Amino acid sequence: MTTLADVAAAAGVSKAAASLVLSGKFEGRVSERKAERVRMAADELGYVRDAIAGGMRNGRTRTIGVIGERVLSTPYAVSMIDAVLSTSQSLGWSVLLTDAGHDGVAAKEAVREMVARRVGQVVIASMYHRVVPVPEQIKDVVVLNGVADRPGVPGVVPDERQGASDAVAHLVDLGHRRIGYLGHDDAESIAVRERSDSYRHSLREAGLAVDESLLVTGGLDPDSVDATARRLLDRPDRPTAVFCYNDALAAGVFRQAVRLGISIPNDLSVIGFDDLALISTNLDPRLTTMRLPHWEMAEWLTRELAAGRTAELPDVTRFPCPLIERASTAPPTTSLP
Repeated sequence: MTTLADVAAAAGVSKAAASLVLSGKFEGRVSERKAERVRMAADELGYVRDAIAGGMRNGRTRTIGVIGERVLSTPYAVSMIDAVLSTSQSLGWSVLLTDAGHDGVAAKEAVREMVARRVGQVVIASMYHRVVPVPEQIKDVVVLNGVADRPGVPGVVPDERQGASDAVAHLVDLGHRRIGYLGHDDAESIAVRERSDSYRHSLREAGLAVDESLLVTGGLDPDSVDATARRLLDRPDRPTAVFCYNDALAAGVFRQAVRLGISIPNDLSVIGFDDLALISTNLDPRLTTMRLPHWEMAEWLTRELAAGRTAELPDVTRFPCPLIERASTAPPTTSLP
């Protein structure tokens, strides 16, 4: 196994200089010419820096530990992990990743593993925006796509209210005055509550009455989605536009519109939430939607972690959800009672 001493000898520098270069702390202490010799020697010899040993001096390693909750198997959230991995690599940090699902025992085991390995920072990544239990034994910890169940733990989340508000404003600006909402039943989800609350608030802000009969909710399995969408569309006074809690629900509206002979967007405008490419770009017409900023959230948070700035962060940092305008929304062309 190649050692640091081997690299130093091959580069013609001291072991201390080689260590400074390979740990990224050489600026002002080792010339760039020597640093390049060290890097070339390390590459040629196949040297791998021992992060655990390197962290023994300060009790930490340049490692981000990520405890996921079904994020590796969820297309809505996997981009967060992708961003953490790629950003960490660019900054010279490594990532220790485990997915505990919703298993409390597995999560506690993951925490013990992170502590044993002296990871520099711990990220608990939630599949969806909710309150996340954070074990007391973790000190340097942040929550990605959720908020902690105790104060003093930074959380980074999508701005659900802003996203829903902009979705309604988009439909209002197009001229729609009868706007329905297709929602989801989930008491744990902060997104569920904030998107529906913002829908109501945004209608009032636009001077429009809130017709609670146009707000229908249900499950996310295909049969439930179809049944919920049918309740909203199969009525003589159906809305001219529908804002959907997510893209999967919007797909259900598309299916029922076809069965009822309703043209999108000529008879009905539809806007979703998430911008899950598997759905949004494969519907016909392509779906106008609000994009979740999962990548941007994770990239920013990883940089804050690596820079050691997490102690300065508030309990909640919100990232805006941009409108992705496609062909499923248009000015209303039909007048319904």
